[in-house]
Amino acid sequence: MKVLKRFLPLGLIVLAVSACSNPAADYDVQEVVNSANEQWNAAFNDNDLDSLVELYASQATLSPGNGKVLNGQQEIAALFQGFFENGLHNHQIDTISTYSSDGQISQLANWSADVEAEDGQTLTFQGVLMTVLQQNDAGDWEVVSHIWNMAE
Repeated sequence: MKVLKRFLPLGLIVLAVSACSNPAADYDVQEVVNSANEQWNAAFNDNDLDSLVELYASQATLSPGNGKVLNGQQEIAALFQGFFENGLHNHQIDTISTYSSDGQISQLANWSADVEAEDGQTLTFQGVLMTVLQQNDAGDWEVVSHIWNMAE
C-alpha cells in the first residue's frame, strides 16, 4: 500500500489514440479526447499494461504528483505495474476543458480511482490531471505528457 500512496496521484489519463489519420485540421478535438479517455480507462481498468503503455509516445513524460518526472515508456510501465499490483481500479476521467492547436490537444480533467483497503472498505482517490496528446506523422494520437495531482 506504500507504493500506492506514494504514487497514487493517479489522474492518469489520456492516451495514444489512433483516431484520425487525416491532416491535423480535420480532427474533432472532443472526439479525439473522448476516444483517448475511453481507451486509457479501458486499458487501465483491464490491467492491460501493454495496451496502456502503447498509448504513450516512446519518449513521453509523466509526473504522478510527487515532484518527480518519469521519462519514456519503460519508467511509465513500472509505475502502472505498481498500481495494478496494489489493486487500483475503476479509473474514471471527467474532462473539464480542452485546448488545441495544429496537431496537439491538451486536456484538463478530474480523475478518480478506487482501491480496496486492508479492512475491506473501498477507498476512492481523486484529483486533477493534464494530458497533452500529439498527432504523429502517421496521423495517430499519442500521449506526450501526462501530469496529475491528488486531492487530500
